[in-house]
Amino acid sequence: MKKLLLLVAAVSFSLGLGLQAVQAKDAPADGLKVTNYGKKAPVTFDHSKHKDLSCETCHHKASEGEYKCGDCHKASAGDAPKFKDAAHKKGMGKCYDCHRAKGAKKKLKCNDCHKK
Repeated sequence: MKKLLLLVAAVSFSLGLGLQAVQAKDAPADGLKVTNYGKKAPVTFDHSKHKDLSCETCHHKASEGEYKCGDCHKASAGDAPKFKDAAHKKGMGKCYDCHRAKGAKKKLKCNDCHKK
């Protein structure tokens, strides 16, 4: 029984790595223009700089095959938070967590991403 559990765990782990590799391989090319539907300039996003993260870190619906934030997160709030908040709002924003929060891995200011 113990060997069976180890085998199942090993297969599950291998499949997980394979799926993650497929997702990372299918990431869009660098230079993707992302708008926040606001007054600031669009962000040029490079997936290669974020390759060590799982897709779900930023795309909370990646497991459902949904990757385009703007499909749900529009300029104004509907059922989903507006795009600006989904990226920037403290405690919610996917960009905020890594780039603005206290103890952030790589602190960035607005104009670091939103080039004039």
